[in-house]
Amino acid sequence: MSSTPANKNKPFLTVLILAFAVGLAVAVVLCGIWRYHPEVFNAQMRVAAIVICPAFLLAGILEATVDSTLTLIITVGTIIFSNGFLYAGLASFVYFLMTVFLRKR
Repeated sequence: MSSTPANKNKPFLTVLILAFAVGLAVAVVLCGIWRYHPEVFNAQMRVAAIVICPAFLLAGILEATVDSTLTLIITVGTIIFSNGFLYAGLASFVYFLMTVFLRKR
């Protein structure tokens, strides 16, 4: 018997969900630290934060133009969800490479 498409794609969906959740968690932690302890983000820490969360670049823009709570909510939400999607996209690419190169062996 052949496996059903749902069972065939289950590992891929698991990888995507886990990567998305990790991306969300990383962004939430960074945004929480940035919001409540902004003194922590000196030049080196800001570069490290941008390396692990590229969407964190928006935090620098937000510091210059914070006018309202709505602006803060929209920007932080964008940072969080975009980092989740970036991590899921990277995991999808790695999964693709693994299936292509490991299938030939």
